[in-house]
Amino acid sequence: MSTVSAYYNGKTILITGATGFMGKVLVEKLLRSSPEVKAVYILVRPKAGQSMQERVANMLKCKVFDRVREDCPNFHEKIKPINAELTQPKLAISAEDEEELLTRVNIVFHCAATVRFDEPLKHALQLNVMGTQRLLELARQMQNLEAFIHISTAYANCVRKCIDEVIYPPPAEPKKLFDLVEWLDESIIQDITPKLLGAWPNTYTYTKALSEYLIQQEKGNLNIAIIRPSIVGASWHEPFPGWIDSFNGTSGIFVAAGKGILRTVIANNEAVADMIPVDVAINLTLAAGWYIAVHR
Repeated sequence: MSTVSAYYNGKTILITGATGFMGKVLVEKLLRSSPEVKAVYILVRPKAGQSMQERVANMLKCKVFDRVREDCPNFHEKIKPINAELTQPKLAISAEDEEELLTRVNIVFHCAATVRFDEPLKHALQLNVMGTQRLLELARQMQNLEAFIHISTAYANCVRKCIDEVIYPPPAEPKKLFDLVEWLDESIIQDITPKLLGAWPNTYTYTKALSEYLIQQEKGNLNIAIIRPSIVGASWHEPFPGWIDSFNGTSGIFVAAGKGILRTVIANNEAVADMIPVDVAINLTLAAGWYIAVHR
């Protein structure tokens, strides 16, 4: 067993966005590579007419868990769903659940985000930036927290020619934007969104840049790592080659082209599409969690 795998044994983990594409792979890899992990709490909200319990049940039926199901048929017992909503004050978590998280959690992986490029600015801010702020507030109170890992994107700073592993000045002061969207009418926010975005191409990259800055401002004494994957695609090796359950980004283009639906694309031959398999991105995320916790 690797040093990284061994580290997570006996630990209690909190994951946001566990029902999403990257989140599922993170949960699966943790349970399979660190079979002695104590518990994996996942924040889940009711969605599209499904209750929290139904969403978790559907997630656990997913083919991505087939390998861990073979090794450990009772793996689902380690997954502890918590009813939560990132856009609500205190994440809308019950007092009882909050107490449990504050006393038990050792590592937080923050994967939840809206990845839609055309998301209205107000909703993108509420989920990607305010949601991160609320999770940080919770994390700062955790008594046994060793690491907080935030999933950002390589394109958070896409307005720059060269990007280093540093936090850049934000496109705007996050808290001023919070106040702005709080009282402005939705239609006015839509009208001024292009002006607010400036050189940023969409609300996704814009709010991800704001989140990175907010983390730097409000991290307190937390040990934090920010992961910036590029375009996340199907798995390379784990849990098996080619797994994907999302048509976001390039996946939809590949499927449409493979089916013969998409015959032509306007493209720039000089442009580079930096793709990374989801299992490579998740392995990096887990390694970063270990490194930050051990080396502080």
